[in-house]
Amino acid sequence: MTRPRSLISLWLPWLATERLERDEPALAERPFATFMESRGQMVLAAVNPCAADAGLTPGMSLANARALYPDVTLRRADPPEERKMLDALRDWCVRYTPWVALDGTDGLLLDTTGCGHLFGGDAAMLADIGQRLDGIGFTARAAQAETPLAAVALARFGDGRPFATGMLPQDGPVLRERLASLPVEALGITADTAAGLHRVGLHKIGDLYPLPRSSLATRFGLDLVTRLDRALGDLPDAISPKPHAAPYRVRLSFPEPIGTPEDIARALDRLLTRMTARLEREQRGCRRLMLSVYRADGDVCSLTVGVARVVRDPHHLARLFAERLASLDPGFGIDSMILAAPVVEDLKAEQGDAALPAAGDDKGKSAAGRGGDPEFDRLLDRLAARLGSGRLLRIDPRRSHVPERAGRFASVFQPSGPADGEGDRPPWPAGLPMRPSFLLNAPEPVETEAHEDMPRRFSWRGRWHDVGRVTGPERLSPEWWRSERNAQPRDYYRVESPSGQRFWMYRSPGLNDANAGIGDWFMHGLFG
Repeated sequence: MTRPRSLISLWLPWLATERLERDEPALAERPFATFMESRGQMVLAAVNPCAADAGLTPGMSLANARALYPDVTLRRADPPEERKMLDALRDWCVRYTPWVALDGTDGLLLDTTGCGHLFGGDAAMLADIGQRLDGIGFTARAAQAETPLAAVALARFGDGRPFATGMLPQDGPVLRERLASLPVEALGITADTAAGLHRVGLHKIGDLYPLPRSSLATRFGLDLVTRLDRALGDLPDAISPKPHAAPYRVRLSFPEPIGTPEDIARALDRLLTRMTARLEREQRGCRRLMLSVYRADGDVCSLTVGVARVVRDPHHLARLFAERLASLDPGFGIDSMILAAPVVEDLKAEQGDAALPAAGDDKGKSAAGRGGDPEFDRLLDRLAARLGSGRLLRIDPRRSHVPERAGRFASVFQPSGPADGEGDRPPWPAGLPMRPSFLLNAPEPVETEAHEDMPRRFSWRGRWHDVGRVTGPERLSPEWWRSERNAQPRDYYRVESPSGQRFWMYRSPGLNDANAGIGDWFMHGLFG
Protein backbone atom coordinates (compact mmCIF):
# COMPACT_ATOMS: atom_id res chain seq x y z
CA MET A 1 0.00 0.00 0.00
CA THR A 2 1.36 3.41 -1.01
CA ARG A 3 2.02 5.75 1.88
CA PRO A 4 -0.04 8.97 1.53
CA ARG A 5 1.90 12.17 1.12
CA SER A 6 2.41 14.35 4.16
CA LEU A 7 3.08 18.05 3.60
CA ILE A 8 3.42 20.78 6.22
CA SER A 9 2.74 24.42 5.49
CA LEU A 10 4.41 26.93 7.81
CA TRP A 11 3.00 30.45 7.64
CA LEU A 12 4.92 33.19 9.43
CA PRO A 13 2.51 36.16 9.35
CA TRP A 14 4.80 38.43 11.42
CA LEU A 15 8.12 37.48 9.81
CA ALA A 16 9.02 41.01 8.66
CA THR A 17 8.50 42.58 12.10
CA GLU A 18 9.75 39.66 14.20
CA ARG A 19 13.02 39.74 12.27
CA LEU A 20 13.66 43.20 13.74
CA GLU A 21 12.13 42.41 17.13
CA ARG A 22 14.72 39.68 17.67
CA ASP A 23 17.39 42.43 17.82
CA GLU A 24 15.15 44.98 19.58
CA PRO A 25 12.79 43.06 21.91
CA ALA A 26 11.15 46.30 23.10
CA LEU A 27 9.51 46.70 19.66
CA ALA A 28 7.25 43.72 20.36
CA GLU A 29 5.63 45.46 23.31
CA ARG A 30 4.17 48.38 21.33
CA PRO A 31 2.61 49.02 17.91
CA PHE A 32 5.38 48.61 15.37
CA ALA A 33 5.31 48.54 11.56
CA THR A 34 7.62 48.66 8.56
CA PHE A 35 6.99 50.90 5.58
CA MET A 36 8.02 51.14 1.94
CA GLU A 37 7.34 53.25 -1.13
CA SER A 38 4.53 52.09 -3.42
CA ARG A 39 3.15 54.03 -6.38
CA GLY A 40 4.69 57.27 -5.28
CA GLN A 41 3.58 57.19 -1.64
CA MET A 42 4.75 55.64 1.59
CA VAL A 43 2.63 52.72 2.80
CA LEU A 44 2.85 50.15 5.58
CA ALA A 45 4.58 46.96 4.44
CA ALA A 46 4.08 44.86 7.60
CA VAL A 47 2.68 45.30 11.10
CA ASN A 48 3.17 43.44 14.37
CA PRO A 49 0.26 42.06 16.46
CA CYS A 50 0.06 45.21 18.64
CA ALA A 51 -0.21 47.41 15.56
CA ALA A 52 -2.85 45.09 14.06
CA ASP A 53 -4.88 45.36 17.29
CA ALA A 54 -4.65 49.16 16.96
CA GLY A 55 -6.27 48.96 13.49
CA LEU A 56 -3.16 49.27 11.31
CA THR A 57 -2.95 47.04 8.24
CA PRO A 58 -0.38 46.44 5.51
CA GLY A 59 -0.99 48.69 2.52
CA MET A 60 -2.33 51.57 4.63
CA SER A 61 -0.73 54.90 3.77
CA LEU A 62 1.78 56.25 6.26
CA ALA A 63 -0.27 59.41 6.78
CA ASN A 64 -3.41 57.45 7.65
CA ALA A 65 -1.44 55.16 9.97
CA ARG A 66 -0.03 58.10 11.91
CA ALA A 67 -3.42 59.74 12.06
CA LEU A 68 -4.95 56.54 13.45
CA TYR A 69 -2.11 55.83 15.90
CA PRO A 70 0.44 58.71 16.20
CA ASP A 71 2.83 56.76 18.47
CA VAL A 72 3.40 53.87 16.08
CA THR A 73 7.09 52.90 15.77
CA LEU A 74 8.26 52.73 12.17
CA ARG A 75 11.22 51.13 10.39
CA ARG A 76 11.93 51.03 6.67
CA ALA A 77 11.19 47.61 5.13
CA ASP A 78 14.12 45.61 3.77
CA PRO A 79 12.77 42.89 1.40
CA PRO A 80 16.23 41.43 0.60
CA GLU A 81 16.96 40.90 4.30
CA GLU A 82 13.50 39.41 4.83
CA ARG A 83 14.13 36.98 1.96
CA LYS A 84 17.51 36.18 3.47
CA MET A 85 15.84 35.39 6.80
CA LEU A 86 13.27 33.15 5.08
CA ASP A 87 16.09 31.34 3.25
CA ALA A 88 17.83 30.82 6.60
CA LEU A 89 14.63 29.33 8.05
CA ARG A 90 14.38 27.06 5.01
CA ASP A 91 17.88 25.79 5.74
CA TRP A 92 16.91 25.43 9.41
CA CYS A 93 13.96 23.18 8.45
CA VAL A 94 16.30 20.73 6.69
CA ARG A 95 16.68 19.09 10.11
CA TYR A 96 13.18 17.65 9.53
CA THR A 97 13.26 16.92 5.80
CA PRO A 98 15.52 17.76 2.85
CA TRP A 99 12.46 18.77 0.80
CA VAL A 100 11.77 22.37 1.88
CA ALA A 101 10.37 24.99 -0.50
CA LEU A 102 9.46 28.65 -0.20
CA ASP A 103 5.78 29.59 -0.12
CA GLY A 104 5.64 33.23 -1.16
CA THR A 105 7.51 35.75 0.98
CA ASP A 106 6.27 34.57 4.39
CA GLY A 107 5.83 30.81 4.26
CA LEU A 108 7.52 27.44 3.84
CA LEU A 109 6.39 24.07 2.51
CA LEU A 110 7.87 20.85 3.90
CA ASP A 111 7.38 17.45 2.30
CA THR A 112 7.68 15.23 5.40
CA THR A 113 6.45 11.99 3.86
CA GLY A 114 8.14 9.15 5.72
CA CYS A 115 9.92 11.50 8.17
CA GLY A 116 7.42 11.59 11.05
CA HIS A 117 8.56 8.36 12.71
CA LEU A 118 12.02 9.88 13.23
CA PHE A 119 10.48 12.35 15.67
CA GLY A 120 7.94 10.13 17.39
CA GLY A 121 5.12 10.59 14.88
CA ASP A 122 3.70 13.36 12.73
CA ALA A 123 1.98 15.11 15.63
CA ALA A 124 5.16 15.08 17.72
CA MET A 125 7.18 16.44 14.79
CA LEU A 126 4.66 19.24 14.23
CA ALA A 127 4.77 20.11 17.92
CA ASP A 128 8.57 20.14 17.87
CA ILE A 129 8.62 22.53 14.90
CA GLY A 130 6.27 24.91 16.69
CA GLN A 131 8.19 24.77 19.96
CA ARG A 132 11.54 25.41 18.30
CA LEU A 133 10.23 28.28 16.15
CA ASP A 134 8.72 29.91 19.21
CA GLY A 135 12.01 29.49 21.03
CA ILE A 136 13.92 31.44 18.38
CA GLY A 137 11.38 34.25 18.26
CA PHE A 138 9.04 33.41 15.37
CA THR A 139 5.28 32.97 15.44
CA ALA A 140 4.01 30.38 12.99
CA ARG A 141 0.73 28.83 11.95
CA ALA A 142 0.98 25.37 10.49
CA ALA A 143 -1.14 22.67 8.97
CA GLN A 144 -0.47 19.22 7.62
CA ALA A 145 -2.32 17.73 4.66
CA GLU A 146 -1.95 15.35 1.75
CA THR A 147 -1.51 18.06 -0.90
CA PRO A 148 0.59 21.25 -0.87
CA LEU A 149 -2.30 23.57 -1.73
CA ALA A 150 -4.53 22.06 0.96
CA ALA A 151 -1.79 22.47 3.59
CA VAL A 152 -1.33 26.13 2.61
CA ALA A 153 -5.07 26.78 2.67
CA LEU A 154 -5.50 25.17 6.12
CA ALA A 155 -2.51 27.05 7.56
CA ARG A 156 -3.53 30.48 6.28
CA PHE A 157 -7.33 30.21 6.49
CA GLY A 158 -7.81 27.48 9.11
CA ASP A 159 -9.46 27.59 12.52
CA GLY A 160 -7.15 30.30 13.83
CA ARG A 161 -5.04 28.24 16.22
CA PRO A 162 -1.47 29.67 16.36
CA PHE A 163 0.01 26.24 15.72
CA ALA A 164 -2.05 23.22 14.73
CA THR A 165 -0.10 20.69 16.76
CA GLY A 166 -2.77 18.01 16.62
CA MET A 167 -3.53 18.18 12.93
CA LEU A 168 -2.52 14.97 11.17
CA PRO A 169 -2.41 14.39 7.41
CA GLN A 170 -5.92 14.61 6.00
CA ASP A 171 -6.87 12.47 3.04
CA GLY A 172 -9.93 11.55 1.03
CA PRO A 173 -13.27 12.53 2.54
CA VAL A 174 -11.63 14.02 5.65
CA LEU A 175 -9.63 16.45 3.54
CA ARG A 176 -12.71 17.49 1.54
CA GLU A 177 -14.57 18.08 4.79
CA ARG A 178 -11.86 20.27 6.29
CA LEU A 179 -11.47 22.34 3.12
CA ALA A 180 -15.21 22.77 2.65
CA SER A 181 -15.52 25.40 5.39
CA LEU A 182 -12.65 27.57 4.12
CA PRO A 183 -13.31 30.69 2.00
CA VAL A 184 -12.69 30.43 -1.72
CA GLU A 185 -9.73 32.81 -1.32
CA ALA A 186 -7.88 29.92 0.36
CA LEU A 187 -7.34 28.38 -3.09
CA GLY A 188 -5.01 31.27 -3.98
CA ILE A 189 -7.23 32.62 -6.77
CA THR A 190 -7.15 36.24 -7.96
CA ALA A 191 -9.24 38.95 -6.32
CA ASP A 192 -11.37 39.32 -9.45
CA THR A 193 -12.18 35.59 -9.50
CA ALA A 194 -13.05 35.66 -5.79
CA ALA A 195 -15.32 38.68 -6.30
CA GLY A 196 -17.09 36.93 -9.17
CA LEU A 197 -17.71 33.84 -7.02
CA HIS A 198 -19.11 35.95 -4.19
CA ARG A 199 -21.52 37.72 -6.55
CA VAL A 200 -23.19 34.41 -7.39
CA GLY A 201 -23.27 33.23 -3.76
CA LEU A 202 -20.24 30.93 -3.80
CA HIS A 203 -18.33 31.86 -0.63
CA LYS A 204 -16.87 28.57 0.62
CA ILE A 205 -14.76 25.93 -1.09
CA GLY A 206 -17.49 23.40 -0.27
CA ASP A 207 -19.92 25.44 -2.41
CA LEU A 208 -17.84 24.47 -5.45
CA TYR A 209 -17.99 20.68 -4.90
CA PRO A 210 -21.39 19.94 -6.49
CA LEU A 211 -20.91 22.25 -9.48
CA PRO A 212 -19.75 20.84 -12.86
CA ARG A 213 -16.10 21.55 -13.53
CA SER A 214 -16.85 22.58 -17.11
CA SER A 215 -19.31 25.27 -15.97
CA LEU A 216 -16.83 26.65 -13.42
CA ALA A 217 -14.05 26.74 -16.01
CA THR A 218 -16.28 28.50 -18.56
CA ARG A 219 -17.51 31.10 -16.08
CA PHE A 220 -14.47 31.74 -13.89
CA GLY A 221 -11.51 30.37 -15.80
CA LEU A 222 -9.51 27.15 -15.87
CA ASP A 223 -7.20 28.29 -13.04
CA LEU A 224 -10.01 27.98 -10.47
CA VAL A 225 -10.80 24.39 -11.48
CA THR A 226 -7.12 23.44 -11.60
CA ARG A 227 -6.48 24.80 -8.11
CA LEU A 228 -9.53 23.04 -6.70
CA ASP A 229 -8.43 19.70 -8.16
CA ARG A 230 -4.87 20.21 -6.92
CA ALA A 231 -6.10 20.95 -3.39
CA LEU A 232 -8.26 17.82 -3.35
CA GLY A 233 -5.54 15.61 -4.82
CA ASP A 234 -7.35 14.97 -8.10
CA LEU A 235 -4.42 16.53 -9.99
CA PRO A 236 -0.74 16.00 -9.17
CA ASP A 237 0.93 18.88 -7.39
CA ALA A 238 4.66 19.15 -6.75
CA ILE A 239 6.79 21.54 -4.71
CA SER A 240 10.12 23.04 -5.74
CA PRO A 241 12.55 22.51 -2.86
CA LYS A 242 15.97 24.09 -2.61
CA PRO A 243 18.29 21.88 -4.65
CA HIS A 244 20.78 19.92 -2.61
CA ALA A 245 23.75 19.05 -4.77
CA ALA A 246 25.31 16.93 -2.04
CA PRO A 247 24.09 13.32 -2.20
CA TYR A 248 26.86 12.39 0.22
CA ARG A 249 25.55 13.55 3.61
CA VAL A 250 25.92 12.22 7.12
CA ARG A 251 24.07 13.58 10.14
CA LEU A 252 24.55 13.48 13.89
CA SER A 253 21.86 14.63 16.36
CA PHE A 254 22.42 15.09 20.07
CA PRO A 255 20.01 14.34 22.95
CA GLU A 256 21.29 17.51 24.65
CA PRO A 257 22.97 20.51 23.00
CA ILE A 258 26.77 20.40 22.96
CA GLY A 259 29.08 23.39 23.04
CA THR A 260 32.62 22.58 24.19
CA PRO A 261 35.41 22.45 21.58
CA GLU A 262 36.22 18.89 22.61
CA ASP A 263 32.65 17.66 22.08
CA ILE A 264 32.45 19.41 18.69
CA ALA A 265 35.76 17.87 17.60
CA ARG A 266 34.65 14.37 18.68
CA ALA A 267 31.35 14.75 16.83
CA LEU A 268 33.21 15.88 13.71
CA ASP A 269 35.51 12.86 13.94
CA ARG A 270 32.47 10.56 14.00
CA LEU A 271 30.99 12.30 10.96
CA LEU A 272 34.29 12.12 9.07
CA THR A 273 34.66 8.42 9.87
CA ARG A 274 31.19 7.66 8.56
CA MET A 275 31.65 9.83 5.46
CA THR A 276 35.04 8.42 4.48
CA ALA A 277 33.83 4.85 5.12
CA ARG A 278 31.04 5.37 2.60
CA LEU A 279 33.41 7.00 0.11
CA GLU A 280 35.78 4.03 0.46
CA ARG A 281 32.98 1.51 -0.13
CA GLU A 282 32.06 3.30 -3.33
CA GLN A 283 35.69 3.99 -4.34
CA ARG A 284 35.12 7.72 -4.32
CA GLY A 285 36.98 10.71 -2.87
CA CYS A 286 35.99 14.28 -2.07
CA ARG A 287 37.34 17.61 -3.21
CA ARG A 288 35.25 19.71 -0.85
CA LEU A 289 33.46 19.11 2.46
CA MET A 290 30.89 21.34 4.14
CA LEU A 291 30.00 21.09 7.82
CA SER A 292 26.62 22.60 8.80
CA VAL A 293 26.03 23.20 12.50
CA TYR A 294 22.43 23.69 13.71
CA ARG A 295 22.39 25.75 16.89
CA ALA A 296 19.73 25.76 19.59
CA ASP A 297 18.89 29.42 18.83
CA GLY A 298 17.93 28.53 15.25
CA ASP A 299 21.03 29.81 13.48
CA VAL A 300 22.92 27.61 11.04
CA CYS A 301 26.71 27.98 10.77
CA SER A 302 28.76 26.40 8.00
CA LEU A 303 32.43 25.59 7.53
CA THR A 304 33.88 24.52 4.18
CA VAL A 305 37.25 23.00 3.38
CA GLY A 306 38.68 22.08 0.00
CA VAL A 307 41.54 19.85 -1.06
CA ALA A 308 43.93 20.04 -3.99
CA ARG A 309 43.89 16.26 -4.51
CA VAL A 310 40.89 13.94 -4.25
CA VAL A 311 41.10 12.40 -0.78
CA ARG A 312 39.18 10.34 1.76
CA ASP A 313 41.67 10.31 4.63
CA PRO A 314 39.68 11.24 7.79
CA HIS A 315 42.80 12.30 9.72
CA HIS A 316 43.88 14.75 7.02
CA LEU A 317 40.37 16.17 6.70
CA ALA A 318 40.06 16.52 10.49
CA ARG A 319 43.31 18.49 10.52
CA LEU A 320 41.91 20.88 7.89
CA PHE A 321 38.72 21.43 9.88
CA ALA A 322 40.76 21.97 13.06
CA GLU A 323 42.06 25.21 11.52
CA ARG A 324 38.48 26.52 11.35
CA LEU A 325 36.75 25.01 14.41
CA ALA A 326 38.17 27.71 16.70
CA SER A 327 36.08 30.30 14.82
CA LEU A 328 32.85 28.33 15.28
CA ASP A 329 30.47 29.94 17.79
CA PRO A 330 28.24 27.28 19.38
CA GLY A 331 25.93 29.91 20.91
CA PHE A 332 23.58 28.30 23.44
CA GLY A 333 24.50 24.85 22.17
CA ILE A 334 24.45 22.70 19.03
CA ASP A 335 21.48 20.39 18.37
CA SER A 336 22.78 18.60 15.29
CA MET A 337 25.58 18.57 12.72
CA ILE A 338 25.50 17.59 9.05
CA LEU A 339 28.60 16.84 6.97
CA ALA A 340 28.15 16.99 3.19
CA ALA A 341 30.48 16.29 0.28
CA PRO A 342 29.15 18.41 -2.61
CA VAL A 343 32.06 17.54 -4.93
CA VAL A 344 33.20 13.92 -5.19
CA GLU A 345 35.21 12.06 -7.80
CA ASP A 346 36.32 8.51 -8.51
CA LEU A 347 39.25 7.42 -6.36
CA LYS A 348 40.35 3.85 -6.99
CA ALA A 349 42.61 1.97 -4.64
CA GLU A 350 46.25 2.81 -5.37
CA GLN A 351 49.49 0.87 -4.98
CA GLY A 352 51.96 3.56 -4.01
CA ASP A 353 55.17 3.93 -6.03
CA ALA A 354 54.39 0.83 -8.13
CA ALA A 355 54.16 2.85 -11.30
CA LEU A 356 54.68 6.51 -11.96
CA PRO A 357 52.63 8.35 -14.59
CA ALA A 358 54.25 8.63 -17.95
CA ALA A 359 55.54 11.96 -19.15
CA GLY A 360 52.74 14.16 -20.34
CA ASP A 361 50.15 11.98 -18.60
CA ASP A 362 47.84 13.98 -16.33
CA LYS A 363 46.35 10.89 -14.70
CA GLY A 364 46.87 10.98 -10.95
CA LYS A 365 47.80 14.64 -10.88
CA SER A 366 46.30 17.06 -8.44
CA ALA A 367 44.61 20.27 -9.49
CA ALA A 368 47.90 22.01 -8.74
CA GLY A 369 49.54 19.97 -11.47
CA ARG A 370 51.80 17.90 -9.19
CA GLY A 371 51.54 14.22 -10.01
CA GLY A 372 52.47 11.64 -7.38
CA ASP A 373 53.27 14.24 -4.69
CA PRO A 374 50.59 13.88 -1.99
CA GLU A 375 52.70 15.69 0.63
CA PHE A 376 52.79 18.81 -1.52
CA ASP A 377 49.02 18.63 -1.96
CA ARG A 378 48.51 18.27 1.78
CA LEU A 379 50.66 21.36 2.29
CA LEU A 380 48.38 23.23 -0.12
CA ASP A 381 45.35 22.02 1.80
CA ARG A 382 46.74 23.30 5.10
CA LEU A 383 47.69 26.65 3.57
CA ALA A 384 44.21 26.98 2.10
CA ALA A 385 42.63 26.20 5.48
CA ARG A 386 44.62 29.04 7.05
CA LEU A 387 44.76 31.61 4.26
CA GLY A 388 41.70 30.77 2.16
CA SER A 389 41.60 28.81 -1.07
CA GLY A 390 41.20 32.00 -3.11
CA ARG A 391 44.72 33.08 -2.17
CA LEU A 392 46.44 30.02 -3.65
CA LEU A 393 46.81 30.42 -7.41
CA ARG A 394 48.67 28.77 -10.25
CA ILE A 395 49.34 29.98 -13.77
CA ASP A 396 47.71 27.98 -16.56
CA PRO A 397 48.97 28.30 -20.16
CA ARG A 398 46.71 29.68 -22.88
CA ARG A 399 46.95 29.42 -26.63
CA SER A 400 48.62 32.78 -27.26
CA HIS A 401 52.18 34.00 -27.84
CA VAL A 402 51.41 37.55 -26.63
CA PRO A 403 52.99 37.69 -23.15
CA GLU A 404 50.04 39.23 -21.31
CA ARG A 405 47.73 36.58 -22.79
CA ALA A 406 49.97 33.54 -22.61
CA GLY A 407 48.87 32.57 -19.08
CA ARG A 408 46.04 33.09 -16.67
CA PHE A 409 45.66 32.73 -12.91
CA ALA A 410 43.51 29.86 -11.64
CA SER A 411 42.86 28.39 -8.23
CA VAL A 412 45.06 25.43 -7.39
CA PHE A 413 41.84 23.61 -6.43
CA GLN A 414 40.26 24.11 -9.86
CA PRO A 415 40.64 21.01 -12.04
CA SER A 416 42.57 21.55 -15.25
CA GLY A 417 40.16 21.98 -18.12
CA PRO A 418 39.07 24.20 -20.99
CA ALA A 419 40.22 27.79 -20.82
CA ASP A 420 37.80 30.44 -22.09
CA GLY A 421 36.41 28.27 -24.86
CA GLU A 422 39.87 27.57 -26.25
CA GLY A 423 39.61 23.81 -25.88
CA ASP A 424 41.63 21.68 -23.48
CA ARG A 425 44.30 23.42 -21.44
CA PRO A 426 47.44 23.41 -23.65
CA PRO A 427 50.85 22.38 -22.29
CA TRP A 428 53.54 24.97 -21.74
CA PRO A 429 55.47 25.29 -25.01
CA ALA A 430 59.03 23.98 -25.01
CA GLY A 431 62.07 25.96 -26.15
CA LEU A 432 60.78 29.45 -25.34
CA PRO A 433 63.39 32.20 -24.85
CA MET A 434 63.93 33.42 -21.31
CA ARG A 435 60.88 35.06 -19.75
CA PRO A 436 60.81 37.44 -16.76
CA SER A 437 59.79 36.12 -13.37
CA PHE A 438 57.60 39.21 -12.82
CA LEU A 439 55.31 40.38 -15.63
CA LEU A 440 53.53 43.74 -15.31
CA ASN A 441 49.76 43.74 -15.65
CA ALA A 442 50.14 46.11 -18.61
CA PRO A 443 53.22 47.53 -20.37
CA GLU A 444 54.31 50.89 -18.92
CA PRO A 445 55.97 53.66 -20.99
CA VAL A 446 59.54 54.66 -20.11
CA GLU A 447 61.44 57.87 -20.86
CA THR A 448 64.76 57.51 -22.65
CA GLU A 449 67.65 59.80 -23.50
CA ALA A 450 68.57 60.58 -27.07
CA HIS A 451 69.80 57.52 -28.91
CA GLU A 452 70.35 56.12 -32.35
CA ASP A 453 69.53 52.46 -31.80
CA MET A 454 69.56 51.66 -28.08
CA PRO A 455 69.06 54.18 -25.27
CA ARG A 456 72.01 54.89 -22.96
CA ARG A 457 69.70 55.69 -20.02
CA PHE A 458 66.01 55.35 -19.31
CA SER A 459 63.60 56.46 -16.57
CA TRP A 460 60.90 54.17 -15.25
CA ARG A 461 58.57 55.07 -12.39
CA GLY A 462 60.56 58.23 -11.64
CA ARG A 463 64.00 56.60 -11.40
CA TRP A 464 66.82 56.74 -13.94
CA HIS A 465 68.79 53.62 -14.88
CA ASP A 466 71.97 53.30 -16.96
CA VAL A 467 72.05 50.68 -19.70
CA GLY A 468 74.93 48.23 -19.34
CA ARG A 469 74.21 45.21 -21.53
CA VAL A 470 71.42 44.44 -23.99
CA THR A 471 70.31 41.09 -25.45
CA GLY A 472 67.83 40.85 -28.30
CA PRO A 473 65.67 41.55 -30.12
CA GLU A 474 62.92 38.93 -30.02
CA ARG A 475 60.12 39.97 -32.32
CA LEU A 476 56.52 39.15 -31.40
CA SER A 477 53.84 39.97 -33.97
CA PRO A 478 50.25 40.88 -33.08
CA GLU A 479 47.53 38.27 -33.37
CA TRP A 480 45.95 39.29 -36.66
CA TRP A 481 42.77 37.26 -36.04
CA ARG A 482 41.81 39.52 -33.13
CA SER A 483 41.52 42.57 -35.42
CA GLU A 484 42.87 44.90 -32.77
CA ARG A 485 43.23 48.54 -33.75
CA ASN A 486 46.74 50.08 -33.74
CA ALA A 487 48.36 46.71 -32.97
CA GLN A 488 52.09 46.80 -33.79
CA PRO A 489 54.87 44.21 -33.77
CA ARG A 490 57.09 44.30 -30.69
CA ASP A 491 60.85 43.87 -30.43
CA TYR A 492 61.68 42.65 -26.92
CA TYR A 493 65.10 43.21 -25.29
CA ARG A 494 66.66 41.98 -22.07
CA VAL A 495 68.29 45.08 -20.64
CA GLU A 496 70.77 44.88 -17.75
CA SER A 497 71.96 47.86 -15.72
CA PRO A 498 75.52 48.15 -14.32
CA SER A 499 74.09 47.42 -10.84
CA GLY A 500 72.80 44.01 -12.00
CA GLN A 501 69.08 44.81 -12.42
CA ARG A 502 67.54 43.13 -15.44
CA PHE A 503 64.50 44.47 -17.31
CA TRP A 504 62.31 43.17 -20.12
CA MET A 505 61.58 46.09 -22.47
CA TYR A 506 60.24 46.42 -25.96
CA ARG A 507 59.72 48.94 -28.72
CA SER A 508 57.62 48.82 -31.86
CA PRO A 509 59.77 48.92 -35.03
CA GLY A 510 58.84 51.53 -37.56
CA LEU A 511 57.91 54.22 -35.07
CA ASN A 512 59.36 57.66 -35.54
CA ASP A 513 62.79 57.79 -33.82
CA ALA A 514 63.47 61.44 -34.54
CA ASN A 515 62.49 62.60 -31.07
CA ALA A 516 63.34 60.05 -28.44
CA GLY A 517 61.15 60.23 -25.37
CA ILE A 518 58.00 58.86 -23.76
CA GLY A 519 56.11 56.44 -25.93
CA ASP A 520 58.99 54.81 -27.87
CA TRP A 521 59.95 52.20 -25.26
CA PHE A 522 57.84 50.20 -22.83
CA MET A 523 58.61 48.23 -19.69
CA HIS A 524 56.88 44.85 -19.51
CA GLY A 525 58.67 42.76 -16.89
CA LEU A 526 61.52 42.23 -14.44
CA PHE A 527 63.92 39.30 -14.17
CA GLY A 528 64.66 37.91 -10.72
